[in-house]
Amino acid sequence: MSGSAPVPRSFTDLLAACPDAQLRQSARGLIESVHFDSRQVGPGACFVARRGLRDDGHVYIPAALDAGAVAVVAERPVDVPGHVGLAIVPDGRWALAALARRLWGEPDLALGTVGVTGTDGKTTTSHLIAAMLQAQGLAAGAMTTVGTWLAGEWLPAAGRLTTPEPPVIARQLRELVAAGVDWAVLEVASHALELQRVDGFSFDRAVITNVTHEHLDLHRSIEGYRRAKRRLLDLLDATPATDRGRAAILNADDPVVAGFARHTRSDVITFGAQPTSDVQSEWIELDDGRRQVTLNSPWGRWTVRTNLVGLWNAANIAAAAACVGSICGSLDDAMAALPNIASVPGRMQVIDCGQPFRVIVDFAHTPAALEACLRALRLQTPGRLIALFGSAGDQDRSKRPLLGRAAAELADWILVADEDPRSEDPQAIAEAVVAGAREVRPDSWIDIVLDRRAAIHTAIAQAGPGDTVLLAGKGHETSIAYADRTIAWDEAAVARAALAAAGYPAP
Repeated sequence: MSGSAPVPRSFTDLLAACPDAQLRQSARGLIESVHFDSRQVGPGACFVARRGLRDDGHVYIPAALDAGAVAVVAERPVDVPGHVGLAIVPDGRWALAALARRLWGEPDLALGTVGVTGTDGKTTTSHLIAAMLQAQGLAAGAMTTVGTWLAGEWLPAAGRLTTPEPPVIARQLRELVAAGVDWAVLEVASHALELQRVDGFSFDRAVITNVTHEHLDLHRSIEGYRRAKRRLLDLLDATPATDRGRAAILNADDPVVAGFARHTRSDVITFGAQPTSDVQSEWIELDDGRRQVTLNSPWGRWTVRTNLVGLWNAANIAAAAACVGSICGSLDDAMAALPNIASVPGRMQVIDCGQPFRVIVDFAHTPAALEACLRALRLQTPGRLIALFGSAGDQDRSKRPLLGRAAAELADWILVADEDPRSEDPQAIAEAVVAGAREVRPDSWIDIVLDRRAAIHTAIAQAGPGDTVLLAGKGHETSIAYADRTIAWDEAAVARAALAAAGYPAP
């Protein structure tokens, strides 16, 4: 993706993005970058000190100054040398987004922007929207958990955040503008909404896929999580009106999301299986193993084949169709292109090395997503359904037994393996998952094999004709994080190696 540079600004000019900022001291020279991490600071930088979840950024101001920062924006008065600019703001998180957006020339105003949030389906729906817009003749790009999608190519993500910090969002949007993109699709996680990473950015469309159970470690309660998701509608309503219009695309099948319609002043378009949905979808499994979806919409009716696996993709396709139809006023070319739109890496990805059983890699890491995957695969599996998954450390602990229950209800064999233990004890995480499974089926066949590579080899070595092996939780991710180390990871590659060891080398 072709790059572009930020617009260097005087400190005073940069602060115009923050009307509540109190300028205490002018800066010499122009501001060339904005950072909140002192390790990224270089000459010409503005360092924004904010209170984090674990650290207080103000303690890193000396390190930022040593690295060359020429200005500091803080939430409280601090001492800085006389040649360093200083401004005080009431909210460092909000200021970081506003300053980064201004430094990069407010790129969100130069293109249409779609925000996609929800517990599940964000990445696939974002990819579908971008691909359908492209088919309709609009240049489109998508910024997702997997990476950036542009002109049919996936560019890997720079980190593991679903939605990056504001300086990265602003830079990537500017790069999309430089590449000639008409519409950008941004996957927006609840963390990003709660922690104000997208505050101030414009959104012409807001898509909400569903809201179930996730990230209670941050949001503290289900209602807190729902409030975070609703914030995308606040950003939509705050976007200045343009000829692109403003619309909320909401899931009519999810009572929580459907209820969000009361919280927006923008147009509302619904999608789902409900007959009252504006875009109604139906998923059909064909006898030859392929799949098709039927859509009824204000722009026409289609029955189209798809490469996507999993009946929940009917909702993802309907959400994308509702969004694209509202933008283009037509879906003819998008529906014609749907059979050729490939699945997202790590999303119900089929690993086929000629073996007489199926191996599926998926990112499912919430109870609802795991249940949906297993339920779909159960219907397609004449033999045993083998589920291998784990749960991340330093995150929502309450979902661990729920993951175990979902698997116990649908799988014949469960293997609990490491996902990202981080600072927690991997064995304790696994036992919490197993405890949930035992509540549902005390006689369930459950094994704990913490070493994920060994677990995958074990599952595949034991699989027979007609079985399905679901490898859930890692999907596209490229590492596994432990307390003392981080190891490189490629779930699909490990699965292929395990198949080769079982006598099924890749063709």
